[in-house]
Amino acid sequence: MNKPYFLIFFILSSLCLKLNAAPIPATSSSKILGSQSGLYMSELGFRISAENTTWVHTLPPEDNPYLLTEYRSPRVTHGVQSALTVRKDKLKKNMTLKSYMKKWLKDYPRFGFKILNSKPIKVNHHLGYLMDIYNNQNKRQLRQVVFLKDKLAVILTCRAHRKNFGQDVKSCNRIIKNFNWTLN
Repeated sequence: MNKPYFLIFFILSSLCLKLNAAPIPATSSSKILGSQSGLYMSELGFRISAENTTWVHTLPPEDNPYLLTEYRSPRVTHGVQSALTVRKDKLKKNMTLKSYMKKWLKDYPRFGFKILNSKPIKVNHHLGYLMDIYNNQNKRQLRQVVFLKDKLAVILTCRAHRKNFGQDVKSCNRIIKNFNWTLN
């Protein structure tokens, strides 16, 4: 290797280390996809981010293989740290969003939830289904938005203490609005 190329390589390598940048841009360790925007790009063909919120992107608990990622409020209110989880449900056969939701809407009351609101919505031209539900036992309110593509359901669940739900759901909605399917 002659001296000018070695010098350029050395300077670029040092710069990457100083910036704590990834060796290849736009990889998981890159600043482009860093925790700054809370960007999560799934190998399942979708992306989501906490852009325009103060919520923190965290790894999901290791004991739940269905949870892909999680976003948490920076504060605890009424003993609860509000969070938005991203969960996957791989289906055995193709289903419509309507038939998938019909099944779940029947099950929620059985699990102790009261359905406050349920309706189809559009997020970035993608059809989704929104549900607001409440569990009286633990005083937690949830907003779930479900997206379905082929044999994959992606469930975004925002949970907060009922008294703080109105405020925290605004951040959840900003995160939900960042959902996008990336593969056709």
